[in-house]
Amino acid sequence: GYIKAMISNRLKFDPSLIVSCDLSESGTIEAMDNLINHRRKPTAVVTFNDYVALFAIRHTKSLGLTGIDFVSYANLPIIKYMDYSPIASVEQFPHKQGKKAADILIDLINRQKSEAGVEQAYFNVVVASELIVSDPK
Repeated sequence: GYIKAMISNRLKFDPSLIVSCDLSESGTIEAMDNLINHRRKPTAVVTFNDYVALFAIRHTKSLGLTGIDFVSYANLPIIKYMDYSPIASVEQFPHKQGKKAADILIDLINRQKSEAGVEQAYFNVVVASELIVSDPK
């Protein structure tokens, strides 16, 4: 999605600006240091989830850096109560995902096997996500 968004908005995609981490605080700090020390200074960071965003925000604040916005995935309810939070988060509706997974599991348990004795093991289920823009503080 990131690459597609960059290209569709006629922005130059630079693969060196994509960094990975192990989702730990120390891994996030290392990844942020790579971005902060990059020749193209970041003005925004898209993170894997809210926890990584919070680790990254805390690290940039500890360095006294400003002017970097964060977008994350998960939309934790506690985010709205924090002084420093992502400017937006992608709500993935985990309750809906879990309910759908449980419905599929129950359906598979209750379904009779086909004549060949083979069960269908593939389902394509899409739970649409929603961009939640934070209220400015």
